[in-house]
Amino acid sequence: MRRLLGGAIVAVALLLGLILMLGPFALGHLARIGYDRLVADLMSGSPGATILQNSYRRGWFISSAAFEVLIPADPGSAPPSSPTRIRLDSRIEQGPGLWLASRFPPVFGRVHTRVELQGLPVALPALPVTIDLHLDGSGLVRLNVPPGETVATADVLGLRHSAIDGELRIGSSRRTLAARFGLAELALLSPTGPLARFSDLRFESERPDRTSGTGRLDVAGVELAGVEAAPGAQKGLRIDGLAATLSGNIREGLLDLRLLVSTRASATARDAFGPSQIGLSGERLDMAALEDLAEGLRALGSGQVAQEMQGLVTAGLIAGLVPRFVERAARIAVEPMRIETADGPAVGRLDLRLEPGADTPNWLTSDTGDWLSLLRADGELELPETVALAWLGRSIEEEAGDETLSASSPAFEPVGAQPAAAVQAVPSEARALLEGWISDGWVSRRGDRLASALRLGDGLLTINGKTVPLR
Repeated sequence: MRRLLGGAIVAVALLLGLILMLGPFALGHLARIGYDRLVADLMSGSPGATILQNSYRRGWFISSAAFEVLIPADPGSAPPSSPTRIRLDSRIEQGPGLWLASRFPPVFGRVHTRVELQGLPVALPALPVTIDLHLDGSGLVRLNVPPGETVATADVLGLRHSAIDGELRIGSSRRTLAARFGLAELALLSPTGPLARFSDLRFESERPDRTSGTGRLDVAGVELAGVEAAPGAQKGLRIDGLAATLSGNIREGLLDLRLLVSTRASATARDAFGPSQIGLSGERLDMAALEDLAEGLRALGSGQVAQEMQGLVTAGLIAGLVPRFVERAARIAVEPMRIETADGPAVGRLDLRLEPGADTPNWLTSDTGDWLSLLRADGELELPETVALAWLGRSIEEEAGDETLSASSPAFEPVGAQPAAAVQAVPSEARALLEGWISDGWVSRRGDRLASALRLGDGLLTINGKTVPLR
């Protein structure tokens, strides 16, 4: 019995010794596979990229790797972009100690990577990233960047930032993702000073599968620096309590998308607003058609198409894409829309949809009248008259190129802060134009507020009860 027990102890000891001896070799092999998958994921999203370096030195407990890739500039971008260079210098930990010290699922490899990116419009700091490779195929990516600043030049913008903390969780099937990111202060710098400042920035997103996902961005404060518009006049923007939520779902090649943006308060040199909210949604949007549309717009905006050919190319783009959106019965809506001004809220909504018939794609052409007959729309807008006069007056000023008003003019006071003075300062053209719309029935006056409604169907546009044929 003692001999049997002693033999069992020796066998277990030998087995443990074998595991400790061969474990790092096996785990190193798994770590190399995990690292190669990370590199493959990077390359899959960069068609046309050139690998400048890809080396891997495998050790017993520690391995090292270096990877550098050059991504060519997009020839269709406007303004022209530069090639992007990405370099990863990595140290990979492997071994039983790492495995045994981790929770379930066990970590078979830990990659410490320094990421450098060059050629972007903004100079980014080196990004220290730690990646845990789990035995079940999942992973955890952690980002911890110390406070710092990058230098702005004539070619790139700089950044000044507090400590950056973030993480990305990748599911074992590689279909699920969850991310969070945050920092206390961020400033976008030009050679002459800050262009924008952000405080207490937080981002979270989740993708439960490859067809759906949500994301939310919260920023306590946003300040956009002024751009000189005229001597003594500055155009700037401040936003408090900015929140944006985006959700999307893809079904059978069709995209449903919803964006909701809200602010607690905002102000420009002329206006001050209270809590405001605007939503934008799209339903049944053909993904392939959207990609073709983006490619066509990029080509039109990049100078690749001669000026005299842009009209013909645009008509061809419409003729090719509109039937695809019509066939899918696409819909776009702006709702809710509410902007709090000092004189009361400006509220509105707009719903646009395409309603095809059974044989619509067969007869639809590039003729605008054809697809306008399939477009349905309805919407309303209501706002204070003082706000409408101020906004209309500024539109007239901009069209006329009038630069005689300065920031000290009453027209530059926040809307509603001094209603009587603000209305008196509005150009007479704006008042005359608005009164003409009211007398003609395009706009209704309800006390100190204005309202109008829009309907579109069967090629007829109806505004506040007045119908205009579009064909």
